Amino acid sequence: MTKRLLSRPWAQEVLAFFVLLYLELARRTVRWEVRNADFVESVWDERKSVLGCVWHGRVLMALEGWARQKERMVALASRSREGEIGSRLARWYKVGVVRGSSRNPNKPGAAKGGEAAYRAMVNHLSTGGCGAVTPDGPRGPRMRAGFGAVRMARDSGVPILPFTWSTRRKTVLRKAWDHHCLPHLFTRGVIIWGEPIHVSKKADAAELEAARLNLETQLNSLTREADEAVGGEIIEPDSRHRPGTGKASTTGASGASA
Repeated sequence: MTKRLLSRPWAQEVLAFFVLLYLELARRTVRWEVRNADFVESVWDERKSVLGCVWHGRVLMALEGWARQKERMVALASRSREGEIGSRLARWYKVGVVRGSSRNPNKPGAAKGGEAAYRAMVNHLSTGGCGAVTPDGPRGPRMRAGFGAVRMARDSGVPILPFTWSTRRKTVLRKAWDHHCLPHLFTRGVIIWGEPIHVSKKADAAELEAARLNLETQLNSLTREADEAVGGEIIEPDSRHRPGTGKASTTGASGASA
């Protein structure tokens, strides 16, 4: 019944509006501290291109971190119901959205527009825009990076910039694969930016794997730092690793959906 209801556009719009109200309350009432923002400040000041990466479970407050020039930002969203709600929410903030998911290995005939979305994102980045992806999305495992983001950085020539956030009080949806985090109101929060990751346009499979591992390691280190900084619950990565890590794929947009 719930899935059928959420497949209707009017219900998706209503839910997106209520999520918007919640996000605005959270972002205005949480006492935010921002760390290591020097590079992202230069991105805004000099209008550089960058590919922001945040874990799927932390995507809810991502736009609080991206405080300026939202019109330059395009997010990659899956074609799922959740992706549709997220897309509607992003449009409230005037953030562009590209829809597409990596192919489901359990449904080999199900094309989800991943390659077209990938090309659209690369084109946007290559022409001076900024992008955002969740390197463990859309199916996980949680906090394990795929190759989509590093391939996108290689093909567009823009750096990856990892970032995360946490709040002292938050609700963690343990039944969700990504352990999605919902910040409480009137609490303490922190936003932490990582160091840019540059991927050569000539990167081979070994270099792509090194960049992927760098991204995963940085994001997990930043996420633990953020959770510890506010004294909140610490979310651990899934004990499983993504299939195929260790050998970089040269096609597909796996692991890059928001």
